[in-house]
Amino acid sequence: MFTELAYDERTESDMKARNKIKKAGMPEFFHQCRIHRGEEEFRQLVLEGYHNPDYLKIESRGNEYPGQIVYQIGAFGCSAGFFAEFLYTLIRLYFAADRGFTPYVNWGSDFLYYEQDGIDNEKNAFLYYFNPVTDVVSTENAAHVLMATDYHIHDVQDRLNTHGYAVSDEYMTGLSNMIKKYIRYNDKTKAYLEDGYDALIGNKRALAVHFRGTDYRRQYNNHPVFVTIEQEMEKVRELLATGKYDVIFLATDEQEAVDVFRNEFGDKVKVFEDTWRADGGDESVAYSHADRKQHRYLLGLEVLRDQYMLTRCDGLVCGISNLTLSARMMRRAWYDKDYEDLVILNHDLCHNDRQFCDAKH
Repeated sequence: MFTELAYDERTESDMKARNKIKKAGMPEFFHQCRIHRGEEEFRQLVLEGYHNPDYLKIESRGNEYPGQIVYQIGAFGCSAGFFAEFLYTLIRLYFAADRGFTPYVNWGSDFLYYEQDGIDNEKNAFLYYFNPVTDVVSTENAAHVLMATDYHIHDVQDRLNTHGYAVSDEYMTGLSNMIKKYIRYNDKTKAYLEDGYDALIGNKRALAVHFRGTDYRRQYNNHPVFVTIEQEMEKVRELLATGKYDVIFLATDEQEAVDVFRNEFGDKVKVFEDTWRADGGDESVAYSHADRKQHRYLLGLEVLRDQYMLTRCDGLVCGISNLTLSARMMRRAWYDKDYEDLVILNHDLCHNDRQFCDAKH
């Protein structure tokens, strides 16, 4: 543990240097380097710990969970959508399982769907939707705690031969195993999802379609090339012509897509009318603001419902997205059979200078 000198122990020149650093806008990190440059442990942490996934800094906070290294997984943040966050969590669960750590997931205020007042007296946003992944309920007094880092994500992606949206079968299998091992909807979420499926689909044979519009139209660098409504409808027409499907379940973030599909396929198209969708524009609904109560939580619940529907339907037509990738992993984890028809429209990735982080969501 590295601590700064107490205030009254600092020299006047030290304080002046600190103030100069702050005014210059230099990160506090460099100030810590200046203070602790003579400490071997600190130099080792800087040179190795910040980029080496096998250099592990374990904290002692008390005496709970003795004999276990509790691996704390927080929200990735950075405006990550629900299923980007979900996949990052699965990756870090893989890291923990691979090394024999006990994972604990706590999505805090960095989670895009976090509610300041909590949901049902729960402040951990992961538990809005899921059960705890283990018996650990807090790391406040844990005997041994290891915090998840971005380098753990990179390590797993490298080992599973996956980067971004270009995924390997090893990655699909590895993360599907994490779903099977750790992920369970809580009772409230499970009832919501099952009731939705029964009311909309019931015993009908359903072809699921996912159309991602809004900010996908911006074509960010290293994001999938935009798939048009017409390109997806062409595949849907072909599959409907086989006579195997009674209805189409459409998951989409755009009201325009609902209107176009209904104009083409009529009453066969089933959608959830209460899902929040964009009515024009190219801003993702994930960053939308609304007066409805618990809007952030409901956005997460609605996109989770889309995933559940895509997972359970008999066939799937989609582009590349974190939502459809998660739905396919869920199916691999929980069902013994593949989709009867799986059509993935993959036109590669965009390569340009439009960066997602520049959108300033």
